[in-house]
Amino acid sequence: MPIIIMLGSSIFIIAAVKYGLVPGIDRLSAALGWSLKARGKATGYATSVPELVALVAAGLAGVWEAGLWNIASSNLINLGLATSALLYAKRARGVFNRRFSREIVFTLVGILAPLTLMAAGLDTEFAVIPVLLTLFVAYLVLDKGDGELPEGQDATPDSSPMAGLAIIAVSLALIVVAGDFLGSSTREVVEVMGIPAVVAGCILGVVTSLPEAVTFFTVFSTKRAAGCTDPLAQVQELLDNLAASNMSNSGLIYPVGLMIYLLGTGLI
Repeated sequence: MPIIIMLGSSIFIIAAVKYGLVPGIDRLSAALGWSLKARGKATGYATSVPELVALVAAGLAGVWEAGLWNIASSNLINLGLATSALLYAKRARGVFNRRFSREIVFTLVGILAPLTLMAAGLDTEFAVIPVLLTLFVAYLVLDKGDGELPEGQDATPDSSPMAGLAIIAVSLALIVVAGDFLGSSTREVVEVMGIPAVVAGCILGVVTSLPEAVTFFTVFSTKRAAGCTDPLAQVQELLDNLAASNMSNSGLIYPVGLMIYLLGTGLI
């Protein structure tokens, strides 16, 4: 039963992201005149919300290791999913264009950061919080740039962003509620059922990466590609989605989750 609740809560969170949070981002993007690059990054942040909920819930439930392995495995799975989408759309060669060097570097940094800290036994040290947050700020500063606007979208906003903001707010509320069930069920899976934390974390990593799978393949849809004059625009959006997802996992969600965990367990 605990594992059913864990998976069911994860799937509910995924549905809230796919049918609520991401469409809300798209509406907000259209209203504010965001470029494809900006939309890709915003989608990457949105699809990382399940990892945030899973990490915080698992940490407060006393199974920090499972939550952190969710982050680490999710970043690796994201890379595999993005590669699969590129190969499926026959756009893999576009990745080697020099314009994407920053996105690729930050994607790999996001993967290596939690793995390195776990290997060194530093994953719950308070000192890693400012280091990881600084890394995330460096990503925001260095990965700037404009991109092509989606088809039919002018740089001047022509509609209110309130509808998008409302959808995002409702989706986040639902995700937080589901996260409470996710945390308690993960603790039972790890402690009561005897499943190793690393295995539970990897299971969560697979489940919480499904939103990225959806968005990666959606990037190459006919509707998404309509009107793009830049032949690499879709690759740009996918790589920004990937880099933003991995960097927010490791540079923002990890330190925020660690801070909540340390405060909740009285370790600081």
